[in-house]
Amino acid sequence: MQMVYAGAIVGLTFTGLALVGLNMPMFSGAETDAAVTEVQRPVSVGAATTEPGVLRVGRSAGNAMKFDIQDFDALPQLVFETSTIWTDGVSTFSGVPVAVLLEEAGLGEKVAQPEAMLELVALNDYRVRIPMGEIGPELPIIATRIDGKTVPIRDKGPYWLVYPYDADPQFRTEDIYARSIWQLAQMIVIE
Repeated sequence: MQMVYAGAIVGLTFTGLALVGLNMPMFSGAETDAAVTEVQRPVSVGAATTEPGVLRVGRSAGNAMKFDIQDFDALPQLVFETSTIWTDGVSTFSGVPVAVLLEEAGLGEKVAQPEAMLELVALNDYRVRIPMGEIGPELPIIATRIDGKTVPIRDKGPYWLVYPYDADPQFRTEDIYARSIWQLAQMIVIE
């Protein structure tokens, strides 16, 4: 296992990593928490591990459902305004609650199992884990649009896990920032 921190990539800082499009949230201290920011070998959730524009949702050892932007648009949407530590000013984020997406993928019963984990994997294989007990019926969301526009890969898209950071101090912690993964490619339920 390899920990992700500034020293792991020679010559780049966290700011530099963000500028070149690597999925490294900028915060202090949390990069040492192995449960949040560890990088592992890719876990195959089906035939392919990543496809730009497609989010794969499934179990660690099973087949995954694929969701593209049209699939997201057909599901219930949640919209909120918030600022983030990665963007300027307040933006309007819209997308599908994680719980709704898990339900659509046939994994809704796992949200009620607090011992289960949800591993989120970015296109660059950055990984975070969220205890299922910390996923609510509406939050977090997988944002597909910022200010009404779809988000290109180079600007943290097409899928970004976000919280309404301005709504409550509980959403402005290092753990929450570390979980706010962009360029999301996979959601893997680990039982």
